[in-house]
Amino acid sequence: MKQYVGLDVSQKETSVCVVDEGGQVLFERKAKSDLGALTALLHKRAPQAERIGFETGAMASWLWHELRRVDLPVVCIDARHAHAALSVRMNKSDQNDARGLAELVRVGWYREVKVKSAESQKVRAILVARSRLVSMRRDIENQVRSLIKEYGLLFPRAIGQQFRNQVGELLGDNHPLFSVISPLLSIHEHVCQQQNKFDDEVRRLAKADETTRRLMTVPAVGVVTALTFRHTIDDPSRFRSALTVGAYLGLTPRRNQSGETDINGRISRWGDRLLRTYLFEAATVLLYRTKKWSSLKAWGMKLAKRIGMRKAKVAIARKIAVILHCIWVDGTSFDWGQPQPV
Repeated sequence: MKQYVGLDVSQKETSVCVVDEGGQVLFERKAKSDLGALTALLHKRAPQAERIGFETGAMASWLWHELRRVDLPVVCIDARHAHAALSVRMNKSDQNDARGLAELVRVGWYREVKVKSAESQKVRAILVARSRLVSMRRDIENQVRSLIKEYGLLFPRAIGQQFRNQVGELLGDNHPLFSVISPLLSIHEHVCQQQNKFDDEVRRLAKADETTRRLMTVPAVGVVTALTFRHTIDDPSRFRSALTVGAYLGLTPRRNQSGETDINGRISRWGDRLLRTYLFEAATVLLYRTKKWSSLKAWGMKLAKRIGMRKAKVAIARKIAVILHCIWVDGTSFDWGQPQPV
């Protein structure tokens, strides 16, 4: 007799529901969100489990890898898809959610999420931490600029050590703001040091990975963008077509069609926000700073003249994502092309 299990996972406890092929509930209970306790419970109460399903969440990746390691047939379900199915229930509870997840995996009406590999998880953690430090550094620099601007003190754009030096030269030791700005500059220095360490690690990882080096052949795609794409996508074969990568990253317009109404709105912004931000920055660099001619830039410039710079940046970001996927799958490098004679 086949069995299907739903797990509603929280930090302390996990609701477990086991149903049979006909949907009859065989077992319901809460267990500690501990690998040993869950594994023992599943082996005892669902020895013939066909599928064990749970939603995406903070603990989903850890649980998926650990249960896979003990050969349990786990599937990770898209939380948005699960919510759409579970929201029709009158009462919301952990027990009902676990039962609903068990029903989803029984009937097969779910969208399985690809869980990143352990290596990609680790690299992603480095990239996310680096991004947070960059944000902190910018916040401190903007705050310091705002404070000293109230005293009529201005200086050109600078970051890192140069920023601290210019602030120190403007204020001196006797300025009224010195006691206020000094702790901020101390924190700024520490943040910059930690960011530099992450930058060195990112460069080392990119240099050691052949795929990332090929992705960096695309104009305006640097070390951080290439490595983020590499470890966010993780497995390019899970996309049937490179064109679906843009939708996965939330770079395609949302559509609302019903009857005679058919509206294409703004981009969905679903998917990984960090990678989407880096792709948008790459599109901006391509249009404004990249000097070397390429078919990609020529296409982007023509598009910008026709639909405007802002929309063109989104389209170019989506195009870059598609090109990166194709380069990854084909094992090739970027083809710059040749300018067409006028």
